[in-house]
Amino acid sequence: MRLFFGFLLLAVLLPQQAAAQVNSGDEVPEVTRTFALTNARVVQAPGRVMEQATIIVRDGLIAAVGPDIEVPFDAEEIPADSFVVYAGFIDGLSHTGIPEPREQRNRERPDDPGDPPNEEAGIQPDRDVHGLLDPEDKRLAALRNAGFTTVHVVPRGRMLPGTGAIILLGGETANEMVYRARTAMFAQLSPARRMYPGTDMAVMAKLRQLFTEAKRRQHLQNLYSEDPAGLERPPFDPVHNSLLPVLREELPVYFHTQSALDLHRALEVQSELGFPVVLTGLNQSFDAVDKLRQAGHALILTLDLPVIPGTSESYEETPADSVAAPPTDAPEKLPEIADPGYDTNLRVQSQADLEAEKANLEKRREIEHRKYLANAADLASSGLAFGFSTLGVKPADLMGNVRLMIDNGLSEDAALAALTTTAADILGVAASMGTVEVGKMANLVVADGPVFEEKSKIKYVFVDGKRFEVEQPARSGRQGRGDQADLSPAGRWSFTVSSEDGNVGGTITIDGSATNWSGTITNDLTDETADLTNIRLDGRSLSFEFSLPELGTISVSVVVSEDSFDGDVTVEGIGAMPISGSRTSGPESYHP
Repeated sequence: MRLFFGFLLLAVLLPQQAAAQVNSGDEVPEVTRTFALTNARVVQAPGRVMEQATIIVRDGLIAAVGPDIEVPFDAEEIPADSFVVYAGFIDGLSHTGIPEPREQRNRERPDDPGDPPNEEAGIQPDRDVHGLLDPEDKRLAALRNAGFTTVHVVPRGRMLPGTGAIILLGGETANEMVYRARTAMFAQLSPARRMYPGTDMAVMAKLRQLFTEAKRRQHLQNLYSEDPAGLERPPFDPVHNSLLPVLREELPVYFHTQSALDLHRALEVQSELGFPVVLTGLNQSFDAVDKLRQAGHALILTLDLPVIPGTSESYEETPADSVAAPPTDAPEKLPEIADPGYDTNLRVQSQADLEAEKANLEKRREIEHRKYLANAADLASSGLAFGFSTLGVKPADLMGNVRLMIDNGLSEDAALAALTTTAADILGVAASMGTVEVGKMANLVVADGPVFEEKSKIKYVFVDGKRFEVEQPARSGRQGRGDQADLSPAGRWSFTVSSEDGNVGGTITIDGSATNWSGTITNDLTDETADLTNIRLDGRSLSFEFSLPELGTISVSVVVSEDSFDGDVTVEGIGAMPISGSRTSGPESYHP
């Protein structure tokens, strides 16, 4: 428990800046705003492809697209014979660009925990995300490097964090980034801590109360507007006033769910109160497909996929040189097995049956894991269209997770629609983006091959006609010896998580070999340790996890050199923080 409080302090003290080791995609200095992508394969929309077409970009718009188009004299020509061009990807829901909140330590409970101030209880629908945007957030460039040009950003917080905005990933200031302000009210079943509403049911009750009070205030305002004579002026309340556009059905509620139970509760509250809604998250929507079809609401599906749990036994039983290492920090693709053979009737009679029970439970876990990977395919096969949300996912993992969905039944056209046309429809921006057509905003993704192929790399991203070149990070791996060889993480490392507000450090110890790593992590603020799990080394990319009470699983992903590492540590529900370290003991290099 002491370790838990140490790391919780770490999370509170530091500003939550993403530190994923990706290139920033620095802007190429431009001498013209006119570009000609020549002889490219252009995927205008899902199922609509032009071979050897030219795209003219002028003044932020697509001025022409098609074969045999003459290149304007003032255009910078980009030969794209081997490239594939898509409409820029659209993120249906994200916190990208919004700093992590600074929670006050040792904050006293309110005088009346049963009726606390709205701000302390997480009731802040009057907040506008525009005032929270940080254009310097490195996650903005990282998301753009993954092909995203447009993001629906909402505030961080609890049950009612505020209103969102649609932003473009090409501006240098918040004003330049905002494409459309006040797009939706964000809501979630996220209870307050140590005060009301402190449970999911209490959050639902509070929502009912707020909407009932807002309707009454709306009625009083209407009466006063029609004839104020003899009537006391209705007082202004920012919380109730911010809900009035929702009551008038001018502003939808983006209701975030993380479980099937969340989903059913959100549908219940929406049905009762009647507000326009877009359901987001939907992690376990495979258990509610029929209800979603009946409800008929727009859907934004998370790209956050669970990592398949690993066991030390599986590494011991399989020779290391016979299995390709999985991608760092990415969920593994399950083998093509129709039925893993889970026995629902297995009963443990004695200690001799424990191994059989363990194996049977692992098969059940595999079945459950497959449900998440096939979630998108289940929705699509049921006729449900959806966009994608990057909420809680590292930009480097996004396309890998889309490929996992495709590998588990989702068609490429459905995946592309979720990234472009369907997302544009849900956000109400289809008139200006989502397809590669004349007159639309020049939001484009240029890749050196089909974007859903694992080896394809994004070369350029255009945002509002502004070109960004995406430089791929150098890969180190098993090409040879010396500097190119895998480095052993075995040994003792000191680490630091740092920011302008201070540093927090600790020690990581790793033992074993490539077939069976083990280790511990200790924080300088405590004397206790936590065990490392799922330790993986791919070239110089090292990742591992550890668990803390209440915070759950914490993941670490770093790039290792002979005597140092850099990367990020991610706390679920809090975000990513930069981490760096140096070796204090252990081998310099390792050759498998």
